[in-house]
Amino acid sequence: MHAQEHSTVREGLVAGLLGATVVAAWYFVFDMAAGRPFHTPNVLGKVFFQGDLQPGAREVVPGVVAGYTVLHLLMFVAVGMLLTLLVHLAVRNLSLRMGLWIGLVVSFCFFAGLTYMLTTSTGERVPLWSVVGGTLAGVGAMGWYLVRGHPQLKADAQVGDDSPPHAPGAPRVG
Repeated sequence: MHAQEHSTVREGLVAGLLGATVVAAWYFVFDMAAGRPFHTPNVLGKVFFQGDLQPGAREVVPGVVAGYTVLHLLMFVAVGMLLTLLVHLAVRNLSLRMGLWIGLVVSFCFFAGLTYMLTTSTGERVPLWSVVGGTLAGVGAMGWYLVRGHPQLKADAQVGDDSPPHAPGAPRVG
C-alpha cells in the first residue's frame, strides 16, 4: 500500500488499541502471578483519580479500575495516532526516519523516569518492572503493527549487504 492509502486515524486507533490491550494483559498476568488481581490498575487509578500516594494493598475499587482502564485506552489511542502520524511523515521524508527512532528512545526513557518517580513517591506500591515491562511490550506491539504495514521502515532498519565498499586487494595501476 502507498502512504496515501493509509489512514492515520484508522491505523492510529488500531495501533493504540493493540498497545493498550497488550499492556492490560501484561498487568493482568503480572498481578495474577503475584496473587493480587487488578492491583496495578487499582493502584494507578487511585494515584491518578484520588491523588492517593499511599494506595497500598487495600481492596480493589471497581470504579477506580474502570476509570483507569478508560484513561489507559484513551492515552494509548492518542499515542497510537501520534506514532502513526510520525511514521507516515517518516515514510515520506527520509530525513525524519532517524528522528523517529531517536524520539521513541527518548520518549521511553522519559516515561521510565516518570514511572520510577511514581514508584518511589508511592513507597513502591506501583510495581516498577510491571509498568516498564508492560510499556515495552505495548510499544513493541504498536511498533510491530506499524512496521508491518510500512515495509519501507523495515527495509531501512535492516543492515545492508556484506559486500565490501571496494574490491579487495591493492588498487590497480593503469
